[in-house]
Amino acid sequence: MDDLIVEIEKAAHLEPKSVEQQFLKLMEEVGEAAQAYLSAENVSGNSYKKLNIDNTKEELVDILLVTYAVLVKLDISHAELIKLLKQKTNKWLEKQNN
Repeated sequence: MDDLIVEIEKAAHLEPKSVEQQFLKLMEEVGEAAQAYLSAENVSGNSYKKLNIDNTKEELVDILLVTYAVLVKLDISHAELIKLLKQKTNKWLEKQNN
């Protein structure tokens, strides 16, 4: 997994898009994930796209990659990322228990 993180970070550093452009790319990817899921669920007006859950998963991974690329461009450290992930996960779990 560490080698994969290094590769993702390398790609993020090589990405010519600015942070602002990456945010727009993120919104595009979110829309594509939503379209894929709606098509997979045969929601009215979306089934013609013939997308399935595997397409949805692929688009969700794109969201993760673009999100991580933005974080890399914002100079997040591994320690800061772990801290924030733990903090946000704990907050999420607390809300689930209420």
